[in-house]
Amino acid sequence: MVIAIPVRNEAERLPQLLRALVAAALQSALPVTVVVLANNCTDHSADILRSFAHPLLRLEVHEITLSDPNAGLARRLAMDLAARTGALMLTTDGDAAPDPHWIAAAIHAATAGADLICGRIEADCRHVLATPSGRRVAEAETAYGKLQHEIRHAMDLLDGRQGSSRPHYIESGASMAIRADCYRLIGGLPKVRSSEDRALVHHAEAQGLIVRYAEDMLATVSGRLHGRAEGGMAETLLYRMQEEDPVADQSMLPVPVLADLWSQAIARRSLHYPSRAHPVGVRLRASDLEAGLPELGRLVEQTVRPQLLMQQERAA
Repeated sequence: MVIAIPVRNEAERLPQLLRALVAAALQSALPVTVVVLANNCTDHSADILRSFAHPLLRLEVHEITLSDPNAGLARRLAMDLAARTGALMLTTDGDAAPDPHWIAAAIHAATAGADLICGRIEADCRHVLATPSGRRVAEAETAYGKLQHEIRHAMDLLDGRQGSSRPHYIESGASMAIRADCYRLIGGLPKVRSSEDRALVHHAEAQGLIVRYAEDMLATVSGRLHGRAEGGMAETLLYRMQEEDPVADQSMLPVPVLADLWSQAIARRSLHYPSRAHPVGVRLRASDLEAGLPELGRLVEQTVRPQLLMQQERAA
């Protein structure tokens, strides 16, 4: 078992991460190798890692200075190093705290046939939701995303990619696992500066890997506002607190795009959902989601649900 972690100036949070990994290793009852890429650190992150010792955790620390540090490159290098050993490779972040069942959940999903497993993440974002703009975009995303994910799940059902229960569809490098042989087979992590986790899932789907979303594979991440990754979660949260009409998550798609995707899927011309690593068309804002919600609701209620039911009845 091997875990790949990119780290940059995480001295404050590393003790919490290491304690969490020990608890997860103890519950899985397996020895775990943790491959850490300490990139461009100016604090004591590497010293903390090297001084740590536990019989179930073997730490392999690689210090490096990247001329162009970015989240995508750092995770790719960490995962490339980790993929050399171990049948199943997990990855998380330096500010994360995986649940004690995190490793065991990934193993269970892989044993059940998954090639790539997407776990869930949770964060304490009360400080963001306390602002009118932060609360506005969160509420809009929740309502819009529920319907959008129903369309995505319907497409998956048509192709037999997911089970009858709708997945959480969270694709975060803070809680993810992939078989090492599959990682090497598809050429590793896509070469992108950010959203490398979502790009990996999309690439894996395109290459025919079995992707599963595990409800019980949970990692808690910080809700900090000053992070390490360009365009990452911290930067997004800060913008949500400052802008009156914040941009929505880049995975949110315009209603016409979703309607076209469903039309293609029902006609069996394409069952591939777009990459979540980059927005399709213009990046939507909270106001766009609010305005599009009634139309999206009609699309789901009047078109997607009845057509999916008809297809399922024919296949029965």
